[in-house]
Amino acid sequence: MLQVLHDCSHPLVVTTKSALVLRDLDLIGPMAERHLARAGLSDHPGSVLARRLEPRAASPQRRIEAIRALAQSGIPVGCWSRP
Repeated sequence: MLQVLHDCSHPLVVTTKSALVLRDLDLIGPMAERHLARAGLSDHPGSVLARRLEPRAASPQRRIEAIRALAQSGIPVGCWSRP
């Protein structure tokens, strides 16, 4: 699906709890250069709480690393936190 959006120059916003978004940097990066892509990741204040509420999601530390990698790749990225 991402390849089709890329090929058609269709705008994209990725909203995720997963660091797997990094595997698609080769498609999202060029789209971001054309102002067609952004990303957003959620975070939790603590890893113990995160593991209980989202046992299969990326750890908060891994999400922060993904945010850093997206930003360093020139992709506009945001983060939101839950209380």
